[in-house]
Amino acid sequence: MIGKRQSVREFQTRQLDESVLNGFVRYEREMLALYPDIPYQLEVTCNINERHGSGLFAVKAPYYISFLTEESQEAYLNTGYVMEELSLYLAAKGIGTCYQGLLKVCKEKNGLKEVLVMAAGYPQKYLYRTDKTIKRLPLNKLCVFKEEPSSELMTILKAAVLAPSSLNGQPWRFVVYNNRVHVFMQKVNTKIPAMQRMRMIDIGIALNHMMITAEELWVEAELKEIDNISNQSFKNNRYITSLFLKS
Repeated sequence: MIGKRQSVREFQTRQLDESVLNGFVRYEREMLALYPDIPYQLEVTCNINERHGSGLFAVKAPYYISFLTEESQEAYLNTGYVMEELSLYLAAKGIGTCYQGLLKVCKEKNGLKEVLVMAAGYPQKYLYRTDKTIKRLPLNKLCVFKEEPSSELMTILKAAVLAPSSLNGQPWRFVVYNNRVHVFMQKVNTKIPAMQRMRMIDIGIALNHMMITAEELWVEAELKEIDNISNQSFKNNRYITSLFLKS
């Protein structure tokens, strides 16, 4: 699904099958979040009979899935991580999705704020990519290779760069060794909070691709922040976390 999924912007106006909705609820309960201790709540809003939500560039869809959480760097990373897990699951079940960074559907609940909305439903046209060409920067533009990476790590990096991102901004940058990779976010000169939030969510999506791919390769992987890197200041990039492959 990482290679096949695409953003769907035209949906059929019909309800999801009951089996899909029940499966969604079960899958949500079984998911492992990036930061399990950070509270979050998922809300599914049916948009078939009533018009819900407003915002720039909003896609009209039969369903909106809202992610409500705290407002912090870790919470935004968690948002992208969990929502991409759901997006890939729904794609495997024949359901199209599209991230809506500026759409507002839910009000604050239990002290949690809506930070991301995902449109969902049966696609009007194509669910999966019909063109094998994906518009992404090549690895040599995104990575600094300090050592020759293992074949498993190269596969993980290729999956990471396939992650969707706001305006296809591809904010991730990597410093790569044989069995580890340090993940950075490219800095941008903006004071718009929504853009900063979305870029952090984008990184969370890429981290999800990395961890899913490691699991598919039967490789034990761990994400953790390195103090001697996080304490440093970088001109063009912001350090986020590091991925380690365990031997």
